Parts: sequence; structure tokens; C-alpha cells
Amino acid sequence: MSNYDFTTLRSRLHMGASKWVPMEKAGVTDPNVIPFSVADMDLLVAPEIVAALQDHAAFGVYGYTGMDETFRTALTGWMERRHGWKVDPGWLVNNFGVVHAVGQAVQAFTRPGDAIVTQTPAYPPFKRIAEATGRTFLANPLRRTDQGYELDLDHLEGLCSREETKLLILCSPHNPTGRVWTRAELEAVADICRRHNVLIFSDEIHADFIAPGHTHTVLATLGEETAHRCILGTSASKTFNLAGLATATTVIPDQDLRRQFRARTDGYTGSYTGYFGLAATRAAYERGEPWLEALLVHLKGNFELCRSFLADRFPSVWTAPWEGTYLLWANFSSLGLSPEEQLRFMRDEAGLWLDEGTMFGPEGTGFERFVLACPRRHLELALERLDEAARRRGLPR
Repeated sequence: MSNYDFTTLRSRLHMGASKWVPMEKAGVTDPNVIPFSVADMDLLVAPEIVAALQDHAAFGVYGYTGMDETFRTALTGWMERRHGWKVDPGWLVNNFGVVHAVGQAVQAFTRPGDAIVTQTPAYPPFKRIAEATGRTFLANPLRRTDQGYELDLDHLEGLCSREETKLLILCSPHNPTGRVWTRAELEAVADICRRHNVLIFSDEIHADFIAPGHTHTVLATLGEETAHRCILGTSASKTFNLAGLATATTVIPDQDLRRQFRARTDGYTGSYTGYFGLAATRAAYERGEPWLEALLVHLKGNFELCRSFLADRFPSVWTAPWEGTYLLWANFSSLGLSPEEQLRFMRDEAGLWLDEGTMFGPEGTGFERFVLACPRRHLELALERLDEAARRRGLPR
């Protein structure tokens, strides 16, 4: 039995919380209706982190702050313990978020007119960043099988062989499908990129959420050559629910790539990050491991509940196997609704605030993404509302 609290819900209405603002604007007041959309947790932060923030707040001076030796030691220790990756502290660069780092990498290593590849369905900011900076976005659709998703390596090879292709944004583990790439898959991707001189930005922000029976492989551990051809984005923001503190770290083993990246980022941010974000991240990596282990047990229960409920009440709804992340990816196409109708049904009739699959590209049509990092009781209530709404509508089951 965990000593940590994964049952208390704090309503974030009227706090500017990105996840809750759409409900607020829609006039939702039912305390049992919570969003399952934006990927942060509706769970209390580890008490060890709260205590560290209280201590830092009491200090009373919140000036410009950057990574110090204790922060670097905490982060590199975490990487070695959890992922078997020995990181040189000199490889670390401050960022306000992994998406921020992706944007800086796009501008540091590509030019307008160049092409950027990513696997689809894709986390929406990847395409937005490419298009907003005058780059071409190239989709490498994943192949869906009865067992889940797999990479289309032949298609990836064709995209990377184009002269204009300069960068692959790899989401590992994959958002939204939850795939945890095998070492063999990553080696194949790295080999294709090496042969075609394509750099890789590996977004590994979900790396600490791995289901039993699966293993996350840090891309840079595949060998010296791969390590010097990749930029890796990481943060405690997903693992410990710290996204609002806007702190992330980019790990770049190659000195020349790191210099180019810093030439872009330091011009905007200097070497600073948030005072409280650095304090919270350090506390998380130093003292948060027991909380994370308890959280993983809680998430496993939520995934089992959601998948078994859908299999029982909606047997025609396909759900991707849980391999990693705290995201469940489910195909509701069998309901026979258009994307607009499905959105209205989920929100207005079932009271479910999800991220619709169309956000992630055409491959997501009919899908919904559930964020399952929440108290179990509220997940149970949401699923029951979904079942009741479908019965009222007479939708196929």
C-alpha cells in the first residue's frame, strides 16, 4: 500500500491551467468532470518536491539562476540509475521546455526550405514548429497492426534520402501511441539517418513511464557515432508533474553540435532557467524515486481499468497496447461519427474532455487520447458517463 496520495483531486479551474481553461470557457461546473486532454497530471506532486519548493521560497531571493554542480550531479545520477546512461555534466544545456528545445534545434541545424521528418500520428507542436519556421514537414506514418504500431523503415529511408531532409524529430517513447521503441528499431533509425546525414532530435520526455515487460533505450547509448549525431531532450516535467515550472535540459554529447545549439539558445535565454524549476527538478531526481515507483503502480491500475472497461462495454473500440507514457490511444471509429460529431458527443453528452485524434494528423481520425494520470475514482466516473451517453444515443457497442 502506497504512502503517497494518488486520490486527492485539486480543481484547477480559474487558475489559467491549459488543461482546464477550455472547460472553464464552456461553463463546466460539475466537480466530477475533469479533463483527460493536455498531458500533465491531475495528481498531487511528490511531497519531497513541495518541501524543497517551500524551502526555496522561504529563502526570499529569486534572482537569475542557472544549473550548478548539484543540479548537474542530480540529473546525471538519475540518467545513470534509471537508464544506464553515463552523461558528462558538460553536455547539459538549459531550456524552458523540450518543445522550446525542439524549436531551437530546428533553427540551429536547418534552414528555411529544409525538410523535417517525424513519425505520425505526431505530437502537434512538431508540425507547427516546422511550418512556422518555413521548413517542410514530412510525415512518416506508423503502420498499425492488430498488435499495435510499427515503424515504416522503408518509407523513412525514402524521406531521409531527399536532399532537403536535415532533421528527424523522434518521439521516444511515442506520443500519442505509447510505443516504446526496441533497441533494434532505434538502431535501424539511427543507421538510416547516419547514411543520409540526417541529425536526430530525440524527445525522451516520457522515458520514465515504461510498462512492465518493456525497456526504454536512450538513443545516445547506441554507440559513439549515434551519440554524436543526436540531440536529446529531457525534463522532470512529465515524470514529476512540473510542467508549470518551465524547466528542461537538452543533452548534446557532440561539442560542435552543442556549440551551434548554444549559439542559438544563449542569444535568447542566456544560461538561465527558472529558480523554482531548477530546485524542483533537483529535488525530484535526488528524492523522488520512491514516489515515482508508487505512481507507476497507480498508472498500471488506471490502464488496466480503462482498457478492460472499453473491452467490456465497447468491444469494437481498439486500444493501443500500453508500453509507455501515461497516454491511452483508442480508436472510436466504430461509433460511426464524423470527427465533429465525435467531439460533440464526447464533450457535450459524455462530459469527456479529451485530445481528439485529428490533432495528431490524419492518421488520428476517429481516435481519442486519454491522459490517465489522475485519481482512479474520477476515471471510473468518466468511463461510466461515456457508457451512459452511448446507451442514450443508441451507439454501436
